[in-house]
Amino acid sequence: MNNETGFSLGMSVNPATTFKPLPDRVVFDLCRAYPVPGGKLLLHNTRNGKRAMVKPEVYASLLLCSEFKTFEEHTATIIERNPGMQGQQEDIRNVLQSMLDSGIMLSAKNVCDKLKLKVENKTGNENTAPVVAIITWERPQALERLLESIASNSHTEKLNPYYFIEETRKAENISQNQALTNRFASEISAPLQYFGRSEQQSLISGLERKLPGHEDAIHFLADPSHWTDQWTTGLSRNLALLLSCGRRLVMIDDDAICDVYDSPRQKHHITFSDNPREAAFFGSEQEWAHLQQPINPDPINRHMQCLGLTFSEALTVLGQNHLKPAGFANATALEISELQSDSAILVTECGSLGCPGTGNNTWLPNIATVSLKSMLASGEKTTQALGSRKVWSGRNQPHFAPRSNMSQITGFDNRRMLPPYLPITRSEDRLFGYMLDFIFPESVVLDYPWAVPHLPIPDRQWLDKDLNFKPADSFPMFFVEKIIEYKSSCSSASPGDRLSALSTWFNDMATASADS
Repeated sequence: MNNETGFSLGMSVNPATTFKPLPDRVVFDLCRAYPVPGGKLLLHNTRNGKRAMVKPEVYASLLLCSEFKTFEEHTATIIERNPGMQGQQEDIRNVLQSMLDSGIMLSAKNVCDKLKLKVENKTGNENTAPVVAIITWERPQALERLLESIASNSHTEKLNPYYFIEETRKAENISQNQALTNRFASEISAPLQYFGRSEQQSLISGLERKLPGHEDAIHFLADPSHWTDQWTTGLSRNLALLLSCGRRLVMIDDDAICDVYDSPRQKHHITFSDNPREAAFFGSEQEWAHLQQPINPDPINRHMQCLGLTFSEALTVLGQNHLKPAGFANATALEISELQSDSAILVTECGSLGCPGTGNNTWLPNIATVSLKSMLASGEKTTQALGSRKVWSGRNQPHFAPRSNMSQITGFDNRRMLPPYLPITRSEDRLFGYMLDFIFPESVVLDYPWAVPHLPIPDRQWLDKDLNFKPADSFPMFFVEKIIEYKSSCSSASPGDRLSALSTWFNDMATASADS
């Protein structure tokens, strides 16, 4: 390591050549500060035990280095916040280097090296062919289109039963969905099992017999008759989790298509952060036709490539050389502290091509900054974003994240104890992701750099009321904030104990007054 780059390729480099090693990225590690006589502060790194004595102004500058960035980027941020330090770039950089050498800052290069160490997968993927659950909702035409794409693109002989979990309430649509199940039984080389209201009630009755005293919870989480006056967005997902216990699961929305499209700007390097997805906007479906992937257009098979592996095993699949310090740009020390080479990939996601899956345009300000700037730089793209549902949303490269969000085709490693979905209201996917992160803080989510078409029938259009960016009703976000806050203070280690702690907190909220 040297003062110029802080990055080593593990090989000798001829100084006479024009080759420059890639710069390292560093972050102020998880440290506590204690005042000591003389006005200085004693910094104690809670992860590695390293200590250093610094002036208060140095500590204030280190607090600005909360995300992985290069020395130059950190220096620019410090000067931007403290204009009086202009001209002291070299001194600032030397102090940052000293903090890195002292173990007070964390190097992304060192993180990469540790994560590449192979760890044995205790769960294994042998004899664990996945279950596929298709969530239906008043859309027989969409379901037919999905089944046709599965028959054409999916290696169905390698799969366990396909469950059609009926969310539909209209008798005519239920009848059509049942007929589609029978029709495609001979075209798909895996058992197709229609799971309608009678099958759901049979499952619930069986659970009640096996779990006496938990009837209220069972009906709350899985009984359609309990929610006749509500739109149940998460109930069918709970049924899918129950039907696939002990196996891996791929869950598919019926208005998706079993096909694979590359991202618009395909990249190979691997990234890790909690950053939002990128987005691109189109005027018509013809504009993205060239992105269709002719080789292995089976998203179910692609989900299986890494679902249930450890992080280091996934790196072997994706290419270890694609994990570099730049891949941790903007990740925090806290996020990295929970990422281990044996971190389990419990959820896999992919991008969406077509309808973004939201009821209005409130999602647009939350896309990745680079996508937002690109959209606003073009009047045509801004018009498409505000008035059309021809959107690509996803990742341009394999991306690991601390928690899941939403995907029209999602993989779950249901061999672990996954939390339930909230049966009603929107944002149930996000809440599930935060609860999973709470129970398994060292687990990761893999967001693949490809997308599946999401084309509702009939085609949805933005309405005038959607353009005012008024947020729609969803699960109260203060619950999510409290889960994040409680996660840091929960000392329990086992998933079962952490789930019990989380349920105790929810029970406390449930017994509070309506005003509070």
